Amino acid sequence: MTPEIEKYSFAGESVLRFHLPDSVALNFSLFADLRKGRSDFTYSHRINGRWENTYLPIEKIPAAREAILSARDVAADVFGKRLLALFEPVGNSQNPPFWFNLAEPGEITGVHDHSSEATVSGVYYISAPSQSGNLFFPVEGEEDFVLEPIEGTVVLFASNLMHGVKGNSSNLIRISLAFNLFMLPLPLPRQV
Repeated sequence: MTPEIEKYSFAGESVLRFHLPDSVALNFSLFADLRKGRSDFTYSHRINGRWENTYLPIEKIPAAREAILSARDVAADVFGKRLLALFEPVGNSQNPPFWFNLAEPGEITGVHDHSSEATVSGVYYISAPSQSGNLFFPVEGEEDFVLEPIEGTVVLFASNLMHGVKGNSSNLIRISLAFNLFMLPLPLPRQV
């Protein structure tokens, strides 16, 4: 079943948002796996005193595969590209191309892009309390394009679009699954 897709145009690029079928059961599985996998978390970097990206191997969180593959299928259809969803590190990265953002109250995600190797990037909202931080896309000289996070939805966008997340003003944690999708040829690791 193809989900109903909201399509936005911003800075010459498309931004898509849609609800994943069976998101309640999917989120239940993701919550359970995240809780079980806490001792296996790895992190990429700290920003403003918090770990920006939290990683778990796909074997520890198999429900992530379901969410990412569903999003990939929609992205491939809408963008008209053959896209790959990968679950092991790509190129020179030490981490897989999917991760969790666990944003406590007051925390933000700074402005960045994913353009180094990916084609399409996405975020799936596992827990998105009211006022827990809107996704925004800034372009100099224009008003930011802003999307409120909605639990059970995916947002897809070109990997070169700058984006960030406003501060979590709720008193609860916001949990999202971010991921990158790729086209062939894949970048090979550089030999040193």
